[in-house]
Amino acid sequence: MRVDLSKIEKHPDAANLLLRLDFEKDIKEILVFLKDLGIEDNQLGTYLTKNYAIFSEDLENLKTRVAYLQSKNFSKAHIAQMVRNAPFLLSFSVERLDNRLGFFQKELELSVKKTRDLIVRLPRLLTGSLEPVKENMKVYRLELGFKHNEIQHMITQVPKMLTANKRKLTEIFDYVHNVMSIPHHLIVRFPQVFNTRLFKIKERHLFLTYLGRAQYDPTKLNYISLDKLVSLPDEIFCEEIAKASVQDFEKFLKTL
Repeated sequence: MRVDLSKIEKHPDAANLLLRLDFEKDIKEILVFLKDLGIEDNQLGTYLTKNYAIFSEDLENLKTRVAYLQSKNFSKAHIAQMVRNAPFLLSFSVERLDNRLGFFQKELELSVKKTRDLIVRLPRLLTGSLEPVKENMKVYRLELGFKHNEIQHMITQVPKMLTANKRKLTEIFDYVHNVMSIPHHLIVRFPQVFNTRLFKIKERHLFLTYLGRAQYDPTKLNYISLDKLVSLPDEIFCEEIAKASVQDFEKFLKTL
């Protein structure tokens, strides 16, 4: 088992902490615990660089937190994945983890399974601040006008929408809804649009407008879905959607 302590030692507090610890008693036990949890040798260095303070945690407390997650039906593989993606997860008490799970289930009115799936996909929801989450929920409802069931659907598809930058969300919505005239129910079908860069949406929409192909109404001919508009690579977007060459697209972009 090799851990690159030189990375950890760059943090002044970490160096002090490591000097106070007994390798056999403190460090080795935690390393064995993390390996048993499913953190691979080649992931330990990255994990410990981010959360070296785990060495100052009581091993029994760590085991209790894992047992709590198991009691909530998170599988061993899911817990390992969550700990890798949110390195501070096990540094939080059972009370905190329980409050957080309760918050997401109650606030979003999700089933137990959907709440669990959401957390597995974005475990930072258990460790980060709740303020951006509460703020974004308000933005979707009050500023952007989505219904509760639409918000539920979107965040279970794209959990990052709970923590995304508010300005980015509102700018994308404003462009897609008010400039491209795409109604709420069609945005809900492809919430990944909120993960896209605004300039990409603009460039492609303007190109289609220039070609007379910007048609986003599914009840009419030559309908283009948001999915196809933003997720296809340039070559396929040009060939299949714009019916033009990549060179035409590149030439057009220079005129913007």
